[in-house]
Amino acid sequence: MRARIERNALRGALLICIRTSLTAACLAIATAIPASAEIVASTCRLLSYDGPTTTVETFRCDFMQRGGNVMVNSAEHEFSFLAVEQGETYIRINSIPLRFTRTGEYTLEVTQSPWLR
Repeated sequence: MRARIERNALRGALLICIRTSLTAACLAIATAIPASAEIVASTCRLLSYDGPTTTVETFRCDFMQRGGNVMVNSAEHEFSFLAVEQGETYIRINSIPLRFTRTGEYTLEVTQSPWLR
């Protein structure tokens, strides 16, 4: 009887160990797979600062965000805003439109929707 109890206890402990190991392996694999980023057709408005002169340009663009890093691309322009540089090299304002400002250089406004006129 005692041998049977010990075998059942050992078997139960083994099953718990296997389940725990499988769960840990699944979590490790799931976190190792890179998250895909969706590209969203958007409308961009670029305000360029050149001393007292500000020029405004509106164009179609593609917005992509992954891990807090943002890429905005168009036929004429390419912008990259790294999450680790936020507050240091640019200011991000989460609003509609989404705004990225590099002080003294430009402000990029991104409206995540198809081309607006």
